[in-house]
Amino acid sequence: MLRRPHRAALAAAALAVAACRGGRRAPPPERFVPADAAAAVVVPETGRAARELAALHDTVSGFPGAAELAGLRGALATQLGFDPLDAEALAGAGFDPRRGAALASLDRARGPGGERVRKAVVVLPVDEPPKVEALFQRLARDRLGATERASEIHGGVPVVVLRAPGASAAALAYAIVERTAILASGAAGPAAVAEAAGLAPAASLAGAPAWNTARRALGADLSVVQWAPPGSPFLEGLWAVKDGGAVGLSAEPGRLVARAALLLGAREPSFRALAADGAAAKALARLDPEAQLVARWDGDFAALGRKLVPIVPAAERARLAARGIDLERDLFGLLAPGGALALSLAPRLDLAGLSAAAARADPLRAVQLEAVLPVRDPAAAEAASARIAARGKRPARPEGGVHRIRTPSGEIAWRVDPAARRVVVAGGPPGRLDALEARLAGGAGWSAPTEAAAAALSGGLGGAVLVPPRLAAAVRAMPEEAFGTGPSGFVMRSLVERLVEPVSRLTAVSFRADLAEGALVLALTVEAGREAAP
Repeated sequence: MLRRPHRAALAAAALAVAACRGGRRAPPPERFVPADAAAAVVVPETGRAARELAALHDTVSGFPGAAELAGLRGALATQLGFDPLDAEALAGAGFDPRRGAALASLDRARGPGGERVRKAVVVLPVDEPPKVEALFQRLARDRLGATERASEIHGGVPVVVLRAPGASAAALAYAIVERTAILASGAAGPAAVAEAAGLAPAASLAGAPAWNTARRALGADLSVVQWAPPGSPFLEGLWAVKDGGAVGLSAEPGRLVARAALLLGAREPSFRALAADGAAAKALARLDPEAQLVARWDGDFAALGRKLVPIVPAAERARLAARGIDLERDLFGLLAPGGALALSLAPRLDLAGLSAAAARADPLRAVQLEAVLPVRDPAAAEAASARIAARGKRPARPEGGVHRIRTPSGEIAWRVDPAARRVVVAGGPPGRLDALEARLAGGAGWSAPTEAAAAALSGGLGGAVLVPPRLAAAVRAMPEEAFGTGPSGFVMRSLVERLVEPVSRLTAVSFRADLAEGALVLALTVEAGREAAP
Protein backbone atom coordinates (compact mmCIF):
# COMPACT_ATOMS: atom_id res chain seq x y z
CA MET A 1 0.00 0.00 0.00
CA LEU A 2 1.43 3.39 -1.01
CA ARG A 3 2.11 5.98 1.63
CA ARG A 4 0.28 9.30 1.34
CA PRO A 5 3.36 11.28 0.09
CA HIS A 6 3.96 8.62 -2.57
CA ARG A 7 0.31 8.72 -3.63
CA ALA A 8 0.47 12.52 -3.85
CA ALA A 9 3.62 12.37 -5.98
CA LEU A 10 2.03 9.78 -8.26
CA ALA A 11 -1.10 11.92 -8.64
CA ALA A 12 1.00 14.98 -9.45
CA ALA A 13 2.95 13.04 -12.07
CA ALA A 14 -0.29 11.79 -13.65
CA LEU A 15 -1.65 15.33 -13.79
CA ALA A 16 1.57 16.55 -15.40
CA VAL A 17 1.39 13.86 -18.07
CA ALA A 18 -2.28 14.61 -18.72
CA ALA A 19 -1.56 18.32 -19.00
CA CYS A 20 1.27 17.63 -21.42
CA ARG A 21 -0.96 15.41 -23.55
CA GLY A 22 -3.71 18.02 -23.47
CA GLY A 23 -1.31 20.70 -24.69
CA ARG A 24 -1.57 22.91 -21.59
CA ARG A 25 2.03 22.52 -20.42
CA ALA A 26 3.87 22.11 -23.71
CA PRO A 27 5.62 25.25 -25.03
CA PRO A 28 4.34 27.21 -28.05
CA PRO A 29 6.04 26.42 -31.36
CA GLU A 30 7.95 29.71 -31.46
CA ARG A 31 9.86 28.49 -28.38
CA PHE A 32 11.93 26.37 -30.80
CA VAL A 33 12.41 29.02 -33.48
CA PRO A 34 15.63 31.08 -33.18
CA ALA A 35 14.92 34.78 -32.62
CA ASP A 36 17.18 35.66 -35.54
CA ALA A 37 15.38 33.42 -38.05
CA ALA A 38 15.19 35.17 -41.43
CA ALA A 39 11.46 34.38 -41.55
CA ALA A 40 8.95 32.14 -39.81
CA VAL A 41 5.41 30.88 -40.25
CA VAL A 42 3.68 30.16 -36.95
CA VAL A 43 0.41 28.24 -36.56
CA PRO A 44 -0.90 28.87 -33.02
CA GLU A 45 -3.30 25.89 -33.12
CA THR A 46 -2.94 23.25 -35.83
CA GLY A 47 -6.49 21.90 -35.51
CA ARG A 48 -8.05 25.31 -35.95
CA ALA A 49 -5.76 26.10 -38.88
CA ALA A 50 -6.71 22.80 -40.50
CA ARG A 51 -10.43 23.54 -40.19
CA GLU A 52 -10.07 27.07 -41.54
CA LEU A 53 -7.83 26.05 -44.44
CA ALA A 54 -10.29 23.29 -45.29
CA ALA A 55 -13.12 25.85 -45.36
CA LEU A 56 -11.05 28.16 -47.53
CA HIS A 57 -10.14 25.28 -49.85
CA ASP A 58 -13.80 24.35 -50.25
CA THR A 59 -14.77 27.96 -51.03
CA VAL A 60 -11.99 28.60 -53.54
CA SER A 61 -12.41 25.20 -55.20
CA GLY A 62 -15.89 26.23 -56.29
CA PHE A 63 -14.56 29.20 -58.29
CA PRO A 64 -14.01 28.94 -62.04
CA GLY A 65 -10.47 27.90 -62.98
CA ALA A 66 -9.77 26.24 -59.61
CA ALA A 67 -9.98 22.62 -60.78
CA GLU A 68 -6.29 21.97 -60.05
CA LEU A 69 -6.64 23.35 -56.52
CA ALA A 70 -9.58 21.04 -55.88
CA GLY A 71 -7.32 18.01 -56.43
CA LEU A 72 -4.35 19.36 -54.50
CA ARG A 73 -5.73 18.42 -51.09
CA GLY A 74 -6.29 14.82 -52.15
CA ALA A 75 -2.81 14.54 -53.68
CA LEU A 76 -1.20 15.85 -50.49
CA ALA A 77 -3.24 13.46 -48.35
CA THR A 78 -2.10 10.56 -50.55
CA GLN A 79 1.57 11.47 -50.11
CA LEU A 80 1.31 11.93 -46.33
CA GLY A 81 -1.06 9.08 -45.65
CA PHE A 82 -3.55 11.39 -43.89
CA ASP A 83 -5.45 14.59 -44.64
CA PRO A 84 -3.52 17.54 -43.10
CA LEU A 85 -6.67 19.69 -43.27
CA ASP A 86 -8.60 17.33 -40.99
CA ALA A 87 -8.02 17.78 -37.25
CA GLU A 88 -9.07 14.20 -36.50
CA ALA A 89 -6.67 12.88 -39.13
CA LEU A 90 -3.88 14.96 -37.58
CA ALA A 91 -4.60 13.38 -34.20
CA GLY A 92 -4.72 9.94 -35.78
CA ALA A 93 -1.24 10.50 -37.24
CA GLY A 94 0.15 11.19 -33.76
CA PHE A 95 0.03 15.00 -33.71
CA ASP A 96 -1.74 17.20 -31.17
CA PRO A 97 -4.23 19.43 -33.03
CA ARG A 98 -4.72 21.58 -29.90
CA ARG A 99 -1.17 22.89 -30.09
CA GLY A 100 0.82 24.90 -32.59
CA ALA A 101 3.37 24.36 -35.34
CA ALA A 102 6.00 26.49 -37.07
CA LEU A 103 8.23 26.67 -40.12
CA ALA A 104 11.40 28.76 -39.83
CA SER A 105 14.01 29.84 -42.36
CA LEU A 106 17.49 30.06 -40.80
CA ASP A 107 20.24 32.02 -42.50
CA ARG A 108 23.59 30.66 -41.29
CA ALA A 109 27.27 30.95 -42.26
CA ARG A 110 28.94 27.67 -43.15
CA GLY A 111 32.40 26.66 -44.29
CA PRO A 112 35.78 28.43 -44.28
CA GLY A 113 34.61 30.96 -46.85
CA GLY A 114 31.69 32.03 -44.65
CA GLU A 115 29.14 31.30 -47.39
CA ARG A 116 25.53 31.60 -46.31
CA VAL A 117 23.27 28.57 -46.07
CA ARG A 118 19.52 29.01 -45.71
CA LYS A 119 17.88 26.14 -43.87
CA ALA A 120 14.23 25.35 -43.16
CA VAL A 121 13.24 23.93 -39.77
CA VAL A 122 9.80 22.48 -39.07
CA VAL A 123 8.30 22.44 -35.55
CA LEU A 124 5.32 20.11 -34.97
CA PRO A 125 3.16 19.31 -31.91
CA VAL A 126 3.47 15.64 -30.90
CA ASP A 127 0.88 13.64 -28.99
CA GLU A 128 2.07 10.09 -29.79
CA PRO A 129 5.83 10.06 -30.55
CA PRO A 130 5.98 6.49 -31.98
CA LYS A 131 3.39 7.32 -34.65
CA VAL A 132 5.13 10.57 -35.58
CA GLU A 133 8.54 8.89 -35.81
CA ALA A 134 7.08 6.13 -37.98
CA LEU A 135 5.65 8.82 -40.29
CA PHE A 136 9.01 10.62 -40.57
CA GLN A 137 10.82 7.40 -41.34
CA ARG A 138 8.27 6.36 -43.96
CA LEU A 139 8.42 9.74 -45.71
CA ALA A 140 12.24 9.68 -45.63
CA ARG A 141 12.23 6.20 -47.15
CA ASP A 142 9.60 6.84 -49.81
CA ARG A 143 10.53 10.40 -50.79
CA LEU A 144 14.28 10.55 -50.13
CA GLY A 145 15.40 6.95 -50.28
CA ALA A 146 16.76 7.25 -46.72
CA THR A 147 16.54 3.83 -45.08
CA GLU A 148 19.46 4.01 -42.62
CA ARG A 149 18.67 5.36 -39.15
CA ALA A 150 21.19 6.54 -36.56
CA SER A 151 20.93 8.30 -33.21
CA GLU A 152 23.68 10.92 -32.90
CA ILE A 153 24.70 13.77 -30.61
CA HIS A 154 24.90 17.17 -32.28
CA GLY A 155 25.66 20.20 -30.18
CA GLY A 156 24.93 18.18 -27.07
CA VAL A 157 21.44 17.28 -28.31
CA PRO A 158 20.36 13.72 -29.31
CA VAL A 159 19.23 13.82 -32.94
CA VAL A 160 17.83 11.02 -35.10
CA VAL A 161 19.53 11.11 -38.52
CA LEU A 162 18.16 9.30 -41.59
CA ARG A 163 20.47 8.68 -44.55
CA ALA A 164 20.39 6.97 -47.92
CA PRO A 165 22.50 3.80 -48.02
CA GLY A 166 26.20 4.67 -48.32
CA ALA A 167 25.61 8.44 -48.00
CA SER A 168 27.58 10.49 -45.48
CA ALA A 169 25.21 13.46 -45.50
CA ALA A 170 21.87 13.38 -43.73
CA ALA A 171 18.69 13.21 -45.78
CA LEU A 172 16.43 14.02 -42.81
CA ALA A 173 17.04 14.75 -39.14
CA TYR A 174 14.69 15.18 -36.24
CA ALA A 175 14.45 15.37 -32.47
CA ILE A 176 11.47 15.22 -30.12
CA VAL A 177 11.73 17.65 -27.22
CA GLU A 178 8.95 18.54 -24.75
CA ARG A 179 6.39 16.71 -26.91
CA THR A 180 7.49 18.78 -29.88
CA ALA A 181 9.10 17.39 -33.04
CA ILE A 182 11.83 19.46 -34.69
CA LEU A 183 12.59 18.43 -38.25
CA ALA A 184 15.06 19.51 -40.98
CA SER A 185 16.33 18.00 -44.21
CA GLY A 186 19.72 17.92 -45.94
CA ALA A 187 23.32 17.91 -44.80
CA ALA A 188 22.82 20.90 -42.48
CA GLY A 189 19.70 19.32 -40.97
CA PRO A 190 21.25 17.77 -37.82
CA ALA A 191 22.93 21.05 -36.81
CA ALA A 192 19.72 23.03 -37.44
CA VAL A 193 17.64 20.58 -35.39
CA ALA A 194 20.16 20.65 -32.55
CA GLU A 195 20.23 24.45 -32.52
CA ALA A 196 16.44 24.69 -32.34
CA ALA A 197 16.08 21.94 -29.72
CA GLY A 198 18.75 23.47 -27.47
CA LEU A 199 17.58 27.09 -27.65
CA ALA A 200 17.54 29.11 -24.45
CA PRO A 201 14.12 30.77 -23.98
CA ALA A 202 15.57 34.27 -24.35
CA ALA A 203 17.19 33.30 -27.67
CA SER A 204 13.94 32.00 -29.14
CA LEU A 205 11.29 33.84 -31.14
CA ALA A 206 8.95 33.50 -28.16
CA GLY A 207 11.29 35.82 -26.23
CA ALA A 208 11.85 38.35 -29.05
CA PRO A 209 10.32 41.79 -28.24
CA ALA A 210 9.66 42.64 -31.90
CA TRP A 211 7.76 39.39 -32.47
CA ASN A 212 5.63 39.92 -29.39
CA THR A 213 4.83 43.49 -30.44
CA ALA A 214 3.66 42.24 -33.84
CA ARG A 215 1.58 39.43 -32.31
CA ARG A 216 -0.21 41.82 -29.95
CA ALA A 217 -0.93 44.19 -32.83
CA LEU A 218 -2.37 41.40 -35.00
CA GLY A 219 -4.70 40.05 -32.33
CA ALA A 220 -5.30 36.50 -31.18
CA ASP A 221 -7.93 35.44 -33.72
CA LEU A 222 -5.60 34.43 -36.59
CA SER A 223 -4.81 30.84 -37.53
CA VAL A 224 -1.54 31.39 -39.44
CA VAL A 225 1.07 34.12 -38.88
CA GLN A 226 4.08 34.84 -41.10
CA TRP A 227 6.93 36.83 -39.54
CA ALA A 228 10.01 38.60 -40.89
CA PRO A 229 12.26 40.44 -38.40
CA PRO A 230 14.11 43.73 -38.93
CA GLY A 231 17.01 43.17 -41.31
CA SER A 232 15.54 40.01 -42.83
CA PRO A 233 16.76 39.36 -46.40
CA PHE A 234 13.12 38.75 -47.29
CA LEU A 235 12.42 42.44 -46.57
CA GLU A 236 15.28 43.84 -48.62
CA GLY A 237 14.14 46.88 -50.59
CA LEU A 238 10.76 47.04 -48.81
CA TRP A 239 11.03 50.35 -46.96
CA ALA A 240 7.53 50.09 -45.47
CA VAL A 241 8.52 47.03 -43.41
CA LYS A 242 12.15 47.86 -42.74
CA ASP A 243 11.51 47.50 -38.99
CA GLY A 244 10.00 44.04 -39.41
CA GLY A 245 6.44 42.86 -39.74
CA ALA A 246 3.94 40.03 -39.58
CA VAL A 247 1.00 38.93 -41.72
CA GLY A 248 -1.77 36.75 -40.32
CA LEU A 249 -4.61 34.84 -41.95
CA SER A 250 -7.92 33.49 -40.77
CA ALA A 251 -10.70 31.84 -42.78
CA GLU A 252 -14.22 30.53 -42.51
CA PRO A 253 -16.78 29.49 -45.12
CA GLY A 254 -17.15 32.43 -47.48
CA ARG A 255 -14.64 34.70 -45.75
CA LEU A 256 -10.88 35.26 -45.68
CA VAL A 257 -9.26 37.75 -43.31
CA ALA A 258 -5.68 38.93 -43.78
CA ARG A 259 -4.04 41.29 -41.31
CA ALA A 260 -0.58 42.86 -41.46
CA ALA A 261 1.32 44.51 -38.60
CA LEU A 262 4.10 46.77 -39.89
CA LEU A 263 6.48 47.57 -37.04
CA LEU A 264 7.33 51.26 -36.87
CA GLY A 265 10.44 51.50 -34.69
CA ALA A 266 11.75 55.07 -34.64
CA ARG A 267 9.04 56.08 -37.14
CA GLU A 268 6.25 55.64 -34.60
CA PRO A 269 5.92 59.34 -33.61
CA SER A 270 5.36 60.37 -37.24
CA PHE A 271 2.70 57.68 -37.63
CA ARG A 272 1.03 58.70 -34.37
CA ALA A 273 0.61 62.14 -35.96
CA LEU A 274 -1.79 60.51 -38.45
CA ALA A 275 -4.37 59.81 -35.75
CA ALA A 276 -7.38 62.13 -35.70
CA ASP A 277 -11.10 62.06 -35.00
CA GLY A 278 -12.71 62.26 -38.43
CA ALA A 279 -16.24 61.00 -39.02
CA ALA A 280 -16.42 60.08 -42.69
CA ALA A 281 -19.08 57.40 -42.27
CA LYS A 282 -21.90 59.97 -42.43
CA ALA A 283 -20.61 61.41 -45.70
CA LEU A 284 -20.13 57.93 -47.18
CA ALA A 285 -23.83 57.26 -46.69
CA ARG A 286 -24.62 60.15 -49.09
CA LEU A 287 -22.30 59.11 -51.93
CA ASP A 288 -23.36 57.42 -55.18
CA PRO A 289 -25.47 54.38 -54.15
CA GLU A 290 -24.14 52.43 -57.15
CA ALA A 291 -20.44 53.22 -56.55
CA GLN A 292 -18.14 50.25 -56.99
CA LEU A 293 -15.44 51.49 -54.58
CA VAL A 294 -15.73 53.79 -51.58
CA ALA A 295 -12.94 54.98 -49.31
CA ARG A 296 -12.60 57.20 -46.27
CA TRP A 297 -9.81 58.85 -44.30
CA ASP A 298 -10.52 59.76 -40.69
CA GLY A 299 -6.89 60.52 -39.90
CA ASP A 300 -4.99 63.78 -40.29
CA PHE A 301 -4.66 64.73 -43.97
CA ALA A 302 -1.68 67.05 -43.42
CA ALA A 303 0.32 64.27 -41.73
CA LEU A 304 -0.73 61.89 -44.51
CA GLY A 305 0.50 64.36 -47.12
CA ARG A 306 3.90 64.61 -45.46
CA LYS A 307 4.24 60.86 -45.98
CA LEU A 308 2.68 60.48 -49.42
CA VAL A 309 3.90 63.53 -51.36
CA PRO A 310 7.62 62.58 -51.20
CA ILE A 311 6.87 59.22 -52.84
CA VAL A 312 4.90 60.76 -55.72
CA PRO A 313 7.13 60.39 -58.82
CA ALA A 314 9.34 63.45 -59.28
CA ALA A 315 8.14 63.91 -62.86
CA GLU A 316 4.52 64.08 -61.68
CA ARG A 317 5.36 66.60 -58.97
CA ALA A 318 7.25 68.69 -61.51
CA ARG A 319 4.26 68.58 -63.89
CA LEU A 320 1.95 69.84 -61.15
CA ALA A 321 4.45 72.48 -60.02
CA ALA A 322 4.62 73.82 -63.59
CA ARG A 323 0.89 74.50 -63.25
CA GLY A 324 1.38 76.20 -59.90
CA ILE A 325 -0.09 73.34 -57.88
CA ASP A 326 1.56 72.17 -54.67
CA LEU A 327 -0.02 68.98 -53.28
CA GLU A 328 0.72 69.72 -49.64
CA ARG A 329 -0.35 73.38 -49.81
CA ASP A 330 -3.34 73.03 -52.15
CA LEU A 331 -4.70 69.65 -51.07
CA PHE A 332 -3.48 67.82 -47.97
CA GLY A 333 -2.81 70.95 -45.91
CA LEU A 334 -6.33 72.28 -46.52
CA LEU A 335 -8.31 69.19 -45.57
CA ALA A 336 -9.68 68.29 -42.17
CA PRO A 337 -10.16 64.65 -41.02
CA GLY A 338 -13.18 62.78 -42.32
CA GLY A 339 -12.89 62.71 -46.12
CA ALA A 340 -15.08 60.32 -48.14
CA LEU A 341 -14.61 59.20 -51.76
CA ALA A 342 -16.56 57.06 -54.24
CA LEU A 343 -15.24 55.70 -57.55
CA SER A 344 -16.77 53.78 -60.45
CA LEU A 345 -15.54 52.77 -63.88
CA ALA A 346 -16.54 55.20 -66.61
CA PRO A 347 -19.37 53.67 -68.72
CA ARG A 348 -17.46 54.51 -71.91
CA LEU A 349 -14.12 53.18 -70.69
CA ASP A 350 -11.94 52.18 -73.66
CA LEU A 351 -9.50 49.57 -72.40
CA ALA A 352 -7.77 49.21 -75.75
CA GLY A 353 -6.94 52.91 -76.03
CA LEU A 354 -6.31 53.66 -72.37
CA SER A 355 -2.75 54.55 -71.37
CA ALA A 356 -1.17 56.34 -68.43
CA ALA A 357 -0.79 59.49 -70.51
CA ALA A 358 -4.39 59.34 -71.71
CA ALA A 359 -5.71 58.82 -68.19
CA ARG A 360 -3.60 61.71 -66.91
CA ALA A 361 -4.93 64.02 -69.63
CA ASP A 362 -8.54 62.90 -69.12
CA PRO A 363 -9.05 60.92 -65.90
CA LEU A 364 -12.81 60.79 -66.50
CA ARG A 365 -12.08 58.54 -69.44
CA ALA A 366 -11.33 55.84 -66.86
CA VAL A 367 -13.37 56.65 -63.74
CA GLN A 368 -16.22 58.70 -62.36
CA LEU A 369 -15.96 60.06 -58.83
CA GLU A 370 -17.65 61.78 -55.93
CA ALA A 371 -15.99 63.17 -52.82
CA VAL A 372 -16.95 65.02 -49.67
CA LEU A 373 -13.88 66.60 -48.06
CA PRO A 374 -14.00 68.63 -44.82
CA VAL A 375 -11.70 71.67 -44.86
CA ARG A 376 -9.86 73.49 -42.08
CA ASP A 377 -10.28 76.96 -43.60
CA PRO A 378 -13.03 77.51 -46.22
CA ALA A 379 -11.46 80.77 -47.42
CA ALA A 380 -8.11 79.09 -48.05
CA ALA A 381 -9.89 76.22 -49.79
CA GLU A 382 -11.72 78.68 -52.08
CA ALA A 383 -8.46 80.42 -52.97
CA ALA A 384 -6.80 77.09 -53.79
CA SER A 385 -9.86 76.08 -55.84
CA ALA A 386 -9.54 79.21 -57.95
CA ARG A 387 -5.84 78.52 -58.58
CA ILE A 388 -6.44 74.89 -59.53
CA ALA A 389 -9.40 75.66 -61.80
CA ALA A 390 -7.49 78.43 -63.61
CA ARG A 391 -4.63 76.02 -64.36
CA GLY A 392 -6.87 73.39 -65.96
CA LYS A 393 -6.50 72.66 -69.67
CA ARG A 394 -10.12 73.65 -70.29
CA PRO A 395 -11.03 75.90 -67.35
CA ALA A 396 -14.48 77.39 -66.94
CA ARG A 397 -15.48 80.45 -64.99
CA PRO A 398 -17.10 79.73 -61.62
CA GLU A 399 -20.90 79.69 -61.81
CA GLY A 400 -22.82 79.96 -58.56
CA GLY A 401 -19.68 79.13 -56.61
CA VAL A 402 -19.03 75.98 -58.65
CA HIS A 403 -15.57 75.48 -60.16
CA ARG A 404 -15.30 73.31 -63.26
CA ILE A 405 -12.58 71.70 -65.31
CA ARG A 406 -14.01 70.27 -68.51
CA THR A 407 -12.49 67.24 -70.20
CA PRO A 408 -13.43 65.38 -73.40
CA SER A 409 -15.29 62.84 -71.24
CA GLY A 410 -17.17 65.22 -68.95
CA GLU A 411 -16.28 67.63 -66.18
CA ILE A 412 -14.75 67.73 -62.72
CA ALA A 413 -16.93 70.14 -60.73
CA TRP A 414 -16.61 71.18 -57.12
CA ARG A 415 -17.96 73.71 -54.66
CA VAL A 416 -16.58 74.99 -51.36
CA ASP A 417 -19.39 75.09 -48.81
CA PRO A 418 -18.33 77.59 -46.09
CA ALA A 419 -21.29 76.82 -43.83
CA ALA A 420 -20.62 73.06 -43.80
CA ARG A 421 -16.82 73.66 -43.93
CA ARG A 422 -16.33 71.16 -46.75
CA VAL A 423 -15.58 70.76 -50.44
CA VAL A 424 -18.03 68.72 -52.50
CA VAL A 425 -16.55 67.19 -55.68
CA ALA A 426 -18.03 65.21 -58.58
CA GLY A 427 -16.43 63.98 -61.77
CA GLY A 428 -18.33 62.61 -64.76
CA PRO A 429 -21.18 63.86 -66.96
CA PRO A 430 -22.56 67.32 -66.14
CA GLY A 431 -25.13 67.12 -63.37
CA ARG A 432 -23.29 64.74 -61.03
CA LEU A 433 -22.45 67.54 -58.60
CA ASP A 434 -26.13 68.53 -58.38
CA ALA A 435 -27.08 64.89 -57.69
CA LEU A 436 -24.47 64.62 -54.92
CA GLU A 437 -25.58 67.84 -53.27
CA ALA A 438 -29.19 66.64 -53.36
CA ARG A 439 -28.18 63.48 -51.51
CA LEU A 440 -26.21 65.52 -49.00
CA ALA A 441 -29.39 67.47 -48.33
CA GLY A 442 -31.16 64.27 -47.27
CA GLY A 443 -31.29 61.72 -50.10
CA ALA A 444 -30.36 58.06 -49.80
CA GLY A 445 -26.85 57.06 -50.79
CA TRP A 446 -24.28 54.28 -50.57
CA SER A 447 -24.66 51.46 -48.03
CA ALA A 448 -22.27 48.70 -47.02
CA PRO A 449 -23.07 45.25 -48.48
CA THR A 450 -21.88 43.32 -45.39
CA GLU A 451 -21.22 43.86 -41.70
CA ALA A 452 -17.47 43.52 -42.26
CA ALA A 453 -17.65 46.21 -44.92
CA ALA A 454 -19.54 48.50 -42.55
CA ALA A 455 -16.89 47.92 -39.86
CA ALA A 456 -14.11 48.84 -42.30
CA LEU A 457 -15.74 52.21 -42.89
CA SER A 458 -15.75 53.47 -39.31
CA GLY A 459 -13.06 53.89 -36.66
CA GLY A 460 -9.30 53.79 -36.93
CA LEU A 461 -7.40 55.77 -39.54
CA GLY A 462 -9.30 54.89 -42.69
CA GLY A 463 -10.77 52.19 -44.84
CA ALA A 464 -12.17 51.21 -48.23
CA VAL A 465 -14.72 48.78 -49.63
CA LEU A 466 -14.92 47.31 -53.13
CA VAL A 467 -18.22 45.78 -54.30
CA PRO A 468 -17.05 43.18 -56.87
CA PRO A 469 -20.46 42.32 -58.38
CA ARG A 470 -20.93 45.96 -59.40
CA LEU A 471 -17.43 46.08 -60.85
CA ALA A 472 -18.03 42.86 -62.79
CA ALA A 473 -21.36 44.15 -64.11
CA ALA A 474 -19.73 47.39 -65.29
CA VAL A 475 -17.03 45.49 -67.18
CA ARG A 476 -19.57 43.17 -68.78
CA ALA A 477 -21.65 46.15 -69.89
CA MET A 478 -18.77 47.63 -71.89
CA PRO A 479 -19.31 47.63 -75.64
CA GLU A 480 -17.26 45.24 -77.76
CA GLU A 481 -15.18 48.08 -79.21
CA ALA A 482 -13.92 48.95 -75.70
CA PHE A 483 -11.65 45.90 -75.91
CA GLY A 484 -10.26 46.72 -79.35
CA THR A 485 -10.93 45.30 -82.76
CA GLY A 486 -9.91 42.18 -84.62
CA PRO A 487 -8.22 39.13 -83.05
CA SER A 488 -6.47 41.18 -80.38
CA GLY A 489 -9.80 42.60 -79.21
CA PHE A 490 -11.29 39.13 -79.02
CA VAL A 491 -8.34 37.87 -76.97
CA MET A 492 -8.54 40.83 -74.58
CA ARG A 493 -12.28 40.34 -74.08
CA SER A 494 -11.72 36.64 -73.32
CA LEU A 495 -8.96 37.38 -70.81
CA VAL A 496 -11.04 40.01 -69.03
CA GLU A 497 -14.04 37.69 -68.85
CA ARG A 498 -11.89 34.98 -67.25
CA LEU A 499 -10.98 37.46 -64.53
CA VAL A 500 -14.47 38.91 -64.16
CA GLU A 501 -16.21 35.57 -63.57
CA PRO A 502 -14.49 34.76 -60.22
CA VAL A 503 -14.64 38.43 -59.20
CA SER A 504 -18.42 38.45 -59.65
CA ARG A 505 -18.74 35.70 -57.04
CA LEU A 506 -17.29 37.89 -54.31
CA THR A 507 -19.63 39.96 -52.16
CA ALA A 508 -17.21 42.55 -50.75
CA VAL A 509 -13.52 43.27 -50.34
CA SER A 510 -12.91 45.47 -47.30
CA PHE A 511 -9.74 47.25 -46.16
CA ARG A 512 -9.02 49.04 -42.89
CA ALA A 513 -6.01 50.82 -41.37
CA ASP A 514 -5.43 51.21 -37.62
CA LEU A 515 -2.62 52.12 -35.26
CA ALA A 516 -1.55 49.73 -32.49
CA GLU A 517 1.30 49.98 -30.02
CA GLY A 518 4.47 50.02 -32.10
CA ALA A 519 2.75 49.05 -35.36
CA LEU A 520 0.55 50.11 -38.24
CA VAL A 521 -2.14 47.46 -38.74
CA LEU A 522 -3.68 46.87 -42.16
CA ALA A 523 -6.63 44.48 -42.45
CA LEU A 524 -8.20 42.97 -45.57
CA THR A 525 -11.45 40.98 -45.56
CA VAL A 526 -12.64 39.12 -48.65
CA GLU A 527 -16.21 37.77 -48.57
CA ALA A 528 -18.08 35.52 -50.96
CA GLY A 529 -21.74 34.62 -50.87
CA ARG A 530 -22.58 36.41 -47.62
CA GLU A 531 -25.84 38.22 -46.88
CA ALA A 532 -25.81 42.00 -46.97
CA ALA A 533 -25.77 43.85 -43.69
CA PRO A 534 -29.13 45.33 -42.64
